[in-house]
Amino acid sequence: MSSGEVEGLLTAAPERFHRLMAVVGLASVGEFAAALAHFAADAQEDNFGLLEEGLRVFITELKASHEERERAHAALLQANQDIEQKLALIESQRHEIHQLSAPILDVWDGVLAVPLVGTLDHLRALAVTDALLQRVVATRSRAALVDLTGVDGVDAETADHLIQLVRAVKLVGCRAVITGVSPGVARTLADLEHSPRDLQCLPNLREGLRHCLLARSAASSAAPPNRP
Repeated sequence: MSSGEVEGLLTAAPERFHRLMAVVGLASVGEFAAALAHFAADAQEDNFGLLEEGLRVFITELKASHEERERAHAALLQANQDIEQKLALIESQRHEIHQLSAPILDVWDGVLAVPLVGTLDHLRALAVTDALLQRVVATRSRAALVDLTGVDGVDAETADHLIQLVRAVKLVGCRAVITGVSPGVARTLADLEHSPRDLQCLPNLREGLRHCLLARSAASSAAPPNRP
């Protein structure tokens, strides 16, 4: 179409031209439905009508493409939300499992017990130590039994974590006793160069509790009587 023909169209149909300009303006800001509503239901079969029809088809396809992108974006957001929720659930379950695998029990007045289950890695050892320290301070406990009956083996690194736990507990005025010690665990602890000389290890939790009660009874007997 020549420039003269275009000028002729603009002169002959100024209202249709302004309507098309409004359509283009609406489409440029994403108002595709409003833009399509401006097209006449009975398009005229002339050159301007061909231009209108071409623009209508273009905006219709542009609207469909925009809606598809919005659906894909919404699906991506939903997928991300689902992943976030699942990760939060996994983290919550992991925390609960760790709590269950290392509960801190009040087995007697002033005596705590930590029955460990599974593998004692570095992160878990730090978590158990921190929880035990807080509980010792809160309850003013004088003894803590760390039971290894359910631990899956004790290597040199795990044994070192245990030693650090014992020392940390001692710093807040509590004595830690290791129970559930197998011959293999005993050898691993003995091989450590920095193993404390006063480290108390006993075969099971019952013996550990008996040891703590006897020690407390002996301490009470040795204490001087209160004078009026």
